Order: sequence, then C-alpha cells, then structure tokens
Amino acid sequence: MTNTAPRLLPAEENFLADFFDLEEPLLIWLDQTTQDTRAGADDVYTLPADLDGEAVRAAWARIFEALPKALLDERHALLTGEELTTGNKVIGPDGYEHSPLYAAPVDQADVEVLVELLDQCRKALALEPGYTDLRSILTQAGEWYGENADRARFSVGERVPETAEQVVNRLARALAVLQLQDDDTRTLLAAVTAAGPDRRIVLTEDQEQAAHRYFDRVITAVTEGKPRIERAFARFVEFGDERPARP
Repeated sequence: MTNTAPRLLPAEENFLADFFDLEEPLLIWLDQTTQDTRAGADDVYTLPADLDGEAVRAAWARIFEALPKALLDERHALLTGEELTTGNKVIGPDGYEHSPLYAAPVDQADVEVLVELLDQCRKALALEPGYTDLRSILTQAGEWYGENADRARFSVGERVPETAEQVVNRLARALAVLQLQDDDTRTLLAAVTAAGPDRRIVLTEDQEQAAHRYFDRVITAVTEGKPRIERAFARFVEFGDERPARP
C-alpha cells in the first residue's frame, strides 16, 4: 500500500541541481556497494547494516520518474540556457512572474527512505562507529563533484573538491524542499492543479501571499550551507530588488 500524494515542486535552479545530482555519483556508488556486498565481492566498503543502497537509489528513481516532463525540460533549459516556452507560468496579480511550479505524485515512503539516508550520512560525518566507510564514500563523492560539477558551464579554471559535509548538505537541501507541506503549499498546489491548457497560473492576492512565503522558505532551504551572497542572489532572482516583503 502506498501513500502517494501530490507534492509542490519549484523549477528553482538550486533545488533541481541538488535533487538531480544526487544519483551520480553518491546513490550509484551506494547501490553498487550493496550489490557487491550481496554478491560476496572482495574489497568492498562496509556500509551500516541498515543502509540498503539499492533501496535508496530505487526510492530516488521513483521520485524522479514521478516528475512531470515539463519539470525535466526546466532542468534542461537551466543547464543549456535554452528558452522554454511550454512550461508552467506562475503570474502574480500585478503581472510579476514567479519561478514555475509543478505538482508531482510522490510516495511518502520514498521520501522517508531518503530521510533515513540523511540521518545515516550525518552519523558518518560525526564519525560514529560503523560509519567509517560511508564517510569515505562521502569524501570521494565530494572529490567527484568538485571535478565534474558544472562541467557543461565551465571549461577552464581550477575545480575545488567538495567536503563530505557539503555532499550531505546537497541531500539535506533537496529533502527540505520535498518535505515542504503546509497551508501555503496546499494553496499553491490547488492553483497548479487547476491550471488550464495554456499552463498559465494566475494567482489571486491570497495565493500571491502564499507564493511569497513559499518561495522565501524554498530559498532559505536551497541556500543552506552556502555563502550568504548566494542566498541574496536567489532572493533577487525570485523577488527582484524592489518587491516588498509580504506577511
């Protein structure tokens, strides 16, 4: 029995990067480590007994598969700089355009699998007994991200490895957005699911206030652990420099 319900997901660059980049390398490596252990392979990292890498990657994959194609197109457009003309448009009462919003049917059980992984990763960061090899995997993942992240955007310049803590922060940030469920998200979900064929979502004044609060929470979540300037820039991109804070 599943507990699947619509989740509100923003086409916000930082969130999409954190979620999409989880699979490679981290989840792939955890999946392969579990498979190798079950096959009796030699020289395999020892994961905590209750960490099933195959199950973790499968949970992520089910969430990924539930994403609407338009949200995948949003990610592609952000990576390539191409203009997307077929996605959702979220328009405030004054004509101001917010970041696009989408609804995706996500099983709570899959989210909980990733939450448990986050807890285990934090134990690895704390150097708890039994988590040494997981810490090593996180460290190597950070080196991989430093070498490969943003390769499509930057072709020159020194790449700086991420720390194990930064790798865990990626997972924490993605989960923070996935788990946003409150009156504001429900208000916006209703607006998104009621959108017509033109995919224009014109907000009422109450929905606009909910959108401002929601995006404020999203920006706080997706910039956690990053330099303050990144949070300021994300707020500028979403709200502009002259839009007053709403209650």
